[in-house]
Amino acid sequence: MNKIKWLFAVLALAVVAAGVWYYSQDDDDDDEEEVGNYATMTIAQRDYIVSRDFTAKIETEQPAEIRPQVSGRIVKICVNEGARVRKGQTLFVLDQVQYSAAVRSAEAKVNSANAQLATARQNVEGREALHNRKVIGDFDMNKARNELSEAKAALDEARAELVSARNDLSYTVVKSPSDGVIGMIDYRIGELVDPSMETPLTIVSDFRRIRAYTAISEKTLYDLSQYYGCSPEELPGKLPEVTIITYWGKELDQKGHIDAISGHVDMSTGSVYIRASFDNPHGIFHNGSNAVLKVPYHLKDAIVIPQEATFEVQDRYFVSKVVNGVTRTTEIQVFPYNDGQSYAVTSGLKPGDVIVAEGGGLVREGTKLKRK
Repeated sequence: MNKIKWLFAVLALAVVAAGVWYYSQDDDDDDEEEVGNYATMTIAQRDYIVSRDFTAKIETEQPAEIRPQVSGRIVKICVNEGARVRKGQTLFVLDQVQYSAAVRSAEAKVNSANAQLATARQNVEGREALHNRKVIGDFDMNKARNELSEAKAALDEARAELVSARNDLSYTVVKSPSDGVIGMIDYRIGELVDPSMETPLTIVSDFRRIRAYTAISEKTLYDLSQYYGCSPEELPGKLPEVTIITYWGKELDQKGHIDAISGHVDMSTGSVYIRASFDNPHGIFHNGSNAVLKVPYHLKDAIVIPQEATFEVQDRYFVSKVVNGVTRTTEIQVFPYNDGQSYAVTSGLKPGDVIVAEGGGLVREGTKLKRK
């Protein structure tokens, strides 16, 4: 009987010891969760550049619509679509028959007018001799002089017609007004074209210099002016260099400048238009290309933190600040524009503060951080 009591006592002690061991292990696990294993960072200041993106439309600096200056049928197309051309190079030739005939007719009129002028001069010379001898009166003399003036005017008119006819003939040879690249050609040999047609023969564009046009709101213009401390009219001279990116993500190596801001607001959109100019030596951008214009803000002595250190609640930003080894949820204000990876903090943090650098929204209020 005593042996049985002794066996039960041993078993009871074993159960109690096991419970104590399990409880001790469970407490260790709870302490590990309370401590947490989060990366932290100490707040410091540095210069920071953040850009704001605007959708832009590209135009080459000298996009020239090629239109005929006279009517006629196309008899020759001298270039291929996409070819590079030089200023003065022939692009199209129109039917010249009627214009050549007009030149010959004008030349004949000039010859006839020259002959009439010579006759009128001889007539004046002869009448002057008779008038000096009192053979004819002043009326006949003045009449001869008037006929000479009419002959001179007729010659001037004929010469003007000849110039016009020769110009019309020269316009049948359509030439490039500048160096550039030929666009698509919407017309074919035999088609009738004229100066009033809606669609141009083609477009010649010089890709070496481009302009990016974009629209910004009045509020954005005001914000830029306030940030750089100037009036909208002075803003082009104050803004730093800007960059431009293709719609597929290729950034142009050359930096550009905003060199023009429209002086009025578009009534239909409420927007203000700005223009930035760039060198485009490799022809990355073409006339009509879409692009993203990046306008930078240079922030000096900024507090910059990674976005993953923050969490957002109802459009308000928070971080987990470490105070005496314990996390405290702290609201911050951030600069309205960012680079997609970091925020520039405008209030809520100061140099020397320590925050949780990753997963700030996952840390419970009051968590003890004993290791980084």
